[in-house]
Amino acid sequence: MISSMTNKISLLLVFLLSPFLNFAQSNNELVKGIQELMLTHYVFLDKAEETNAHLDKLMANKHFDAFITGEALAKEVTQQMRKITADKHLSMVPPRAPQKEEVNKKVPFAQNFSRYYKPMLNEFKYYENNVGYFDMRYFGGGEKSFAEIDVIMKQLAQADALIIDMRQNGGGSPRMVQYICSYFFDTHFLLNSIYNRATDHTEELWTVPVKGKKRPKVPVYILTSKKTFSAAEDFSYTMQSKKRATIVGETTWGGAHPTRYFRLTDGFGVRIPFARSINPVTNTNWEGVGVIPDEKVAADEALEKAKVLAIEGAKNYKNNFFNPLETTLNALTDKKITKAGEATVLKALENILKANMLTERDINLLGYDYLLSKRTTAALAIFKSNTELFPNSANVFDSYGEALAGIGQKELALINYEKAVKIAAEQKDEDLEAFQQNLKRFQTKNK
Repeated sequence: MISSMTNKISLLLVFLLSPFLNFAQSNNELVKGIQELMLTHYVFLDKAEETNAHLDKLMANKHFDAFITGEALAKEVTQQMRKITADKHLSMVPPRAPQKEEVNKKVPFAQNFSRYYKPMLNEFKYYENNVGYFDMRYFGGGEKSFAEIDVIMKQLAQADALIIDMRQNGGGSPRMVQYICSYFFDTHFLLNSIYNRATDHTEELWTVPVKGKKRPKVPVYILTSKKTFSAAEDFSYTMQSKKRATIVGETTWGGAHPTRYFRLTDGFGVRIPFARSINPVTNTNWEGVGVIPDEKVAADEALEKAKVLAIEGAKNYKNNFFNPLETTLNALTDKKITKAGEATVLKALENILKANMLTERDINLLGYDYLLSKRTTAALAIFKSNTELFPNSANVFDSYGEALAGIGQKELALINYEKAVKIAAEQKDEDLEAFQQNLKRFQTKNK
């Protein structure tokens, strides 16, 4: 009787503990699966071999047998691999925890749609002194994400300095890094290379065309924290290496290797860095060391520090464009402007237009301001430049005609009034009647 009862208890214990016993027995098999993938895919073969040797010693000592939950095993394997590689992208992933079933539970239908994911762009605004700001939480891939960046860059197109917040950004697509960087350069050059050991192939990421207005001169300040990781570090490192941005905040996490997910048995997986970034300026990357800020401050103080820097940067940026124009216009005191003087004004205005800092209307208003101040020579130079910068605008010719009429240059004034009417008629301009009346009034007055 006792023997029978003992056997029953033993069988019950075996039944109850069998899932844990099987799990313990399979731990080494899972680790061996990771070892095979490491040899084939991990970015550094020597480190893969060294890591595998370390794992072999641990398995020989039955180190992993003690871990009976997926979370505990994955955490331990990850820590042991990182002891050798120090690679923060390398990790074992446990099985997903089963969801508790509820009676009559509704299917979360809409929650599966991308429109309800957390937004890539969390916030954008203008601060005082025309400083633009946007907070980017991850680097999405594909045309939809590119289009979101185009919208933000259009909204902040008038900013004289930009603050880009990467403090909560955990990474994402290298293609998005390539696209955003391209907004801040007007030349075609190599941004970054990614070497894949498994294929022995190097992919080069160059600047690309963007659908918005490029900002190659605007001052840029990038906020970082200890949480800034992967693609967010790529963006910060690339912009810093090209001296195109000032990094403000904390040293970033330090993960430079693109990663791929591989499935294992029993619902486990492993993320293995399969490639490495090679910056063409430094010939290295930020792996293990992070991006070192130019201005080191605590993450929660980075924005206020960047605002101070950006205000000064915006002032200098604005002055670099406007001061040459103002100096040139102030020098135009002669009653008759020279061709050299006209060319200088035109060039200064062209530079400002390329920087997206003035519009046709702004230039026209500037001309009238000088005209009302009885600085006729400068006013005429401005109006004439506007006709060359916007040759398909009826309004600029009408304004130039008005300025010329005011100083008695009737023949040239008539030519510009007629040009305005002709363009307006061809374009079916809603202000055609007004331009016709201006022409008729001039002709009546100067019969």
